[in-house]
Amino acid sequence: MYNSILKFNEIGREKIEKIIKNFVMDEDKSLGDLVMELEKPLQELQRDIIKEVIEEIDKAYIEDKSREEKYHIVKRNKKNSTLTTCGSVKYKRTYFQNIKTGEYVFLADKAVGITKNMRKSEDVSMKILENAADMSYRLSGKKATKTEDEVSKQAVMKEIHDLEIPKVKPKLKNGKKRKKKKIYINADEDHVSLQFLNKKGDIKENENGYKNNTEISKLIYIYEGKEKESPKSKRTKLINKYCFGGIEKDSDKLWEEVMNYIAKVYEEEYIENIYIIGDGASWIKKGVEVLGAKAEFVLDKFHLNQYIQKATSQLGEYAEDVRQYIYDEISFEDKEGIKRIFDLIKEKTLSEKKIQWVMKAKNYILNHWEAIIIRNKNKDENLGCSAEGNVSHIFSSRLSSRPLGWSIKGLDNMARLRIYRENGGKVYDLVKYQKEKKQREIKENIQNEVDKSIRKKRNRYLENWNTQNIATDMGKRTGMYHLMKQFRGIC
Repeated sequence: MYNSILKFNEIGREKIEKIIKNFVMDEDKSLGDLVMELEKPLQELQRDIIKEVIEEIDKAYIEDKSREEKYHIVKRNKKNSTLTTCGSVKYKRTYFQNIKTGEYVFLADKAVGITKNMRKSEDVSMKILENAADMSYRLSGKKATKTEDEVSKQAVMKEIHDLEIPKVKPKLKNGKKRKKKKIYINADEDHVSLQFLNKKGDIKENENGYKNNTEISKLIYIYEGKEKESPKSKRTKLINKYCFGGIEKDSDKLWEEVMNYIAKVYEEEYIENIYIIGDGASWIKKGVEVLGAKAEFVLDKFHLNQYIQKATSQLGEYAEDVRQYIYDEISFEDKEGIKRIFDLIKEKTLSEKKIQWVMKAKNYILNHWEAIIIRNKNKDENLGCSAEGNVSHIFSSRLSSRPLGWSIKGLDNMARLRIYRENGGKVYDLVKYQKEKKQREIKENIQNEVDKSIRKKRNRYLENWNTQNIATDMGKRTGMYHLMKQFRGIC
């Protein structure tokens, strides 16, 4: 690193001075221009430092006498490169062989976490995942670095497909479970178009010429009520919201995740009611069966109003009055009255297509009668449903709002990635988890003793480097010192 800073002091400083001079002299240039032009020499310094650090670690292994007892040198100055967010870093290192096992290894690579066939560093993977959660694979790869280096969309797709996404641990105050009498759950789904199932071309047209290429991504989120975003705000937010979902065919499994979460986070004896609010889909109502006696299904108002609107839109100036009659009968809990109103609406409807909607709305209300009138017994404002907005925010904005085509694996992992992020998960922790997962797999598949000396050599190098720095700071003036002196005007 010392040599890199000396080089920068001699060459990089001149580049920076030239950039600053041009900026000062050119009245058309803005602060943004200065920032962007400064990036190139600073990125070059970053790459030089990384290169020197790896090569210094390699040198430490070469010169270490104790290393000769376990590894011997096979070949020196083997070239390699790895992509980082500051650009492609090219360096040289030594190829060693383990005398006892015969294993070949680049010790310097292993010391800094560069594995075989590794083409990019963790910071690039982090950037890819951050980008891919909000934009296309192509744009994600284009913006993966701060330089002109790009990652192909196929590589981005592989990064997403290979993800194993852990659950974000809920935050508990002092490690104690929460005591809540009422818990609220909203559930809804997003319909997403698939480009293929397992490989391109495996989706076939049916006899009517249509492709069965739609997949459902399910979303469930649990919360404890609502509160204002700020004391003066008119907007509200959900308290302690936590999400679940993805492409899960087995609804029982999805609701069991919710059940396990409740068991971990809440004092179950204290809970009186669990309200599951949704549109009445069978997979949503399955939650009542899984969560048990305290769970009740509540039909959300959005879908109820939608059915009533469509069933009465043809009535012209009388439509609003008829809708009010329907809401009144619901308020009075008069099921027979609902039947009479819809029979009258049917008599006044001429279009066969509209009659079908009238009957559909009638059956929808009658089939969900208990889930509708439950609101009469409980005026709790928290029985509202925000699932449409959350599905749009968490899923649709990335998965289905634009003409995109997904594979099942890509869709499921992207849905789970966005849920992970919504639950407060950090991309850094996710990338770290993937690396630990790979290390676990290696340990399981290859029953070799872990080479503990790698860490010792790395620590020894750091200790030596720190000692040299301390000695230099006490005596000689480093390149960094002179650089800072010139920039800051220190005498």
